[in-house]
Amino acid sequence: MALVNDPATQRSACTALDGLLEILHDSIDQYLQLIMERLSGLLETAPISVKAVVVGAIGSAAHASKERFLPYFQPTMGLLKHFLVLTAEGEEQDLRGITMDAVGTFAEAVGKEVFRPYYADLMQQAFQGIEIGSARLRECSFLFFGVMARVFEEEFAPSLASVVPALINSCKLEET
Repeated sequence: MALVNDPATQRSACTALDGLLEILHDSIDQYLQLIMERLSGLLETAPISVKAVVVGAIGSAAHASKERFLPYFQPTMGLLKHFLVLTAEGEEQDLRGITMDAVGTFAEAVGKEVFRPYYADLMQQAFQGIEIGSARLRECSFLFFGVMARVFEEEFAPSLASVVPALINSCKLEET
């Protein structure tokens, strides 16, 4: 955590932490509060390139902690929501895509009832991500739709009328 605090090592430390969190599972309990305090602080102060790895690490923390992520869910969503509307190419779109991935992980961690208030808005953000024309955002949006289908099951069915045509259109695009 000392390396996470040091601006010279933040990016690398968060990348390493992200990998470690992927395998911690139940062992995360003793570290979760400290991890979330440090990472949440970086979401407000770090440069955009560091914020991207911080968001990835938070997604991994949610994945590892499952329902124990619940106390951090709403405050984290408050910090991340403005990343989901970024449109500039490069680092901004990378941050938006990583955030969309992390938010999907949150839904799996906290469950559909807790996630429900965010569902409609995030589905709209995912569709807007497709419209931007970025291959990365398109991929993240479709991954998000897949997670939403798993979490919301039959409640996702009405969205198929919009998701499937967008997916088919995406498959028809020329790869460059």
